[in-house]
Amino acid sequence: MGPKKAKGKTMDSVDGVDTSKMSREQLELYSHKILEEMEREREERNFFQLERDKLRTFWEITRHQLDEARAAVRNKEREKEELTEKHEAEIKLYKQKIKHLMYEHETNLSETKAEHMVALKISQDNHNDEEKQLIKDKGELRKIQKNQELNCINQIRDIKL
Repeated sequence: MGPKKAKGKTMDSVDGVDTSKMSREQLELYSHKILEEMEREREERNFFQLERDKLRTFWEITRHQLDEARAAVRNKEREKEELTEKHEAEIKLYKQKIKHLMYEHETNLSETKAEHMVALKISQDNHNDEEKQLIKDKGELRKIQKNQELNCINQIRDIKL
C-alpha cells in the first residue's frame, strides 16, 4: 500500500472559486482577509487563554481558601474538644474537692457531736453529783434542824421543870 493522501480542505479554491483563476487583487484581498481572520483568531485564543488562566487562578485561590477554611474548622473543633475535656476535668476535680470537703465536714460534725455528747454527759454527771450532794446536805441539815428542835424542846422542858 502506498502513502495515504492528506485529507482536508485544499487551498486550490476559495469560496467555490479556483485560486488559479483569481486575480492578484482578489488574492491580496483574500490574503488580507485570511490574515485578519488569523489575527482575530489569535486574539480570541489569547483572550480565552487569559480567561482560562484567570479561571485556573481563581480555582486555585478558592481551593486554597477552602483548604484553609477546613483547617480552621478542624482547629476550632480540636480546640472545642480540648476545652470540653478541660471543662470535664475541672468538673471532676471540683466534684472530688466537694466530696473531700463533705467527708471532712461529716468527720468534723461527728467529732463535734461526740465531744458535745461527752461534755453533756460530764455536765449531767456533775449535775447529778451536785444534786445528790445537795439532797444529802439537805437531809443532814434536816437532821441537824430536828436535833436543834429537839434540843430546844428539851431545853424548854428543862426550863419548865
